[in-house]
Amino acid sequence: MKLHLRAYKDSFTEIYSTKNDEAKGRLITLGSNLAASFYNVFITGIFYTGFLTMYGIDITGAGIISFIPYIASLFSLFSPFILERIKKRKPILLAAKIYFYGMYIVATNLMPMFVTDKDQRLLWFIIILFLAYSVYSLFSPGFTPWFYKFYPENNEKRTKFLVLNQIFSSVMSSLVLLFSGVITDAVKGSEFQDQLILGFRYVAFVLVLLDVLMQACAKEYPYPKTDPPKLSEIFTLSFKYKKFLLCMLLMFFWNFICNLNNGIWNYHLLNHLDFSYTLMNAMSVAYTFILVFTQGFWKKILRNHGWIKTFGIAVLLFAPTEIPMFLMVKETTWMWLPTAIIQNTLSVGLNFAYANIFYMNLPAEKTTVHTVFNSLGCNFFALLGMMTGTFISSLTGDNTIMFMGLPMYSVQFTTLARFITLGALGILLIAKWRAFTPQKDIEEIDELKEIRKQTPKRTFI
Repeated sequence: MKLHLRAYKDSFTEIYSTKNDEAKGRLITLGSNLAASFYNVFITGIFYTGFLTMYGIDITGAGIISFIPYIASLFSLFSPFILERIKKRKPILLAAKIYFYGMYIVATNLMPMFVTDKDQRLLWFIIILFLAYSVYSLFSPGFTPWFYKFYPENNEKRTKFLVLNQIFSSVMSSLVLLFSGVITDAVKGSEFQDQLILGFRYVAFVLVLLDVLMQACAKEYPYPKTDPPKLSEIFTLSFKYKKFLLCMLLMFFWNFICNLNNGIWNYHLLNHLDFSYTLMNAMSVAYTFILVFTQGFWKKILRNHGWIKTFGIAVLLFAPTEIPMFLMVKETTWMWLPTAIIQNTLSVGLNFAYANIFYMNLPAEKTTVHTVFNSLGCNFFALLGMMTGTFISSLTGDNTIMFMGLPMYSVQFTTLARFITLGALGILLIAKWRAFTPQKDIEEIDELKEIRKQTPKRTFI
């Protein structure tokens, strides 16, 4: 155990410190991630679902609201034309972040005090969120080239950096989830539950301001001088880089799959199957323990097979776990716990590998343009996924139909769609991983295979 903790300490001091600007930037990145993992608990997921439910937003309304970020992301088209003309971007990026969360948290908290009609509330939620996301999408792509400067170039070191970020962030969010879920369930059904959820959201805004203060301490390196981009380059420049483009297509399709039941699945668990906040949060907490105890295994898989093939293996194994979710009704909710444990175990590998897919072939030329292309594509396909899922869930809404002798909600068919698409994607990535992978990484993996072949196997007599 002591050796295990010492290994973590050595890895931490190797990646994070205040000795130089790069290591300090990684330390600030970690601090920012910890703050974000704290405040995101209160403004996303089941707490966000609970917040909308407080004001009479049904499953279809929640689906419509979830479209807004992806529609507003179209404004990121103009981001390169703004950012490429700004030499010192830090102040405007941080101001945009404060504006966004001020609208997303404070404005949406206050609006229902003045608007009492359910339909009008839905309309104002849409307006406020559209204003928040449309403005922020102009500036948020600027965070990528700013903080990407702190990513280690060495593959092994980068893996440690990504893994440690996820471990610490997961521990933080788990502690907050566990504490907040127990308190929320303790006052469930009383007038205090609504006030508690609102209070949590205000706490989140204070933490956003702390996050901004930390990011303000990170050094901003000079950006490469480039000619002003053309609008057409956002849609064409990335096509010049085959492997980067393939990684982008992978991310686009992944966002489609992930968003087939984004938001509406939590609504289904909370309102159709009567899951408690504590139970759902407990599984999120369990992810942290699974992450800590399986990260060594997944790091070994990453080292042996690379980012893409590891992602494909995890995706293919994840696909069958959607079947129990599809068949789950009130009488069989016991299936959720073991299935969720398996999904969390596989999610460790998914998250490790996915974290580097955007960066592994990222061209040095006009990084902001490529970032916007990625943002637009991911948001567009996420929107398609959400529209598809919302359409499916709206077929019966909050009513059930009999299917295979089970009383099922149409939202459950989104898990069947995920099973099919995940299976197809996993097979493709395992078979064609080399097409996505940088040549130097392929050579490292092949060399490692040769070393293993030549290493004599241990025999026991």
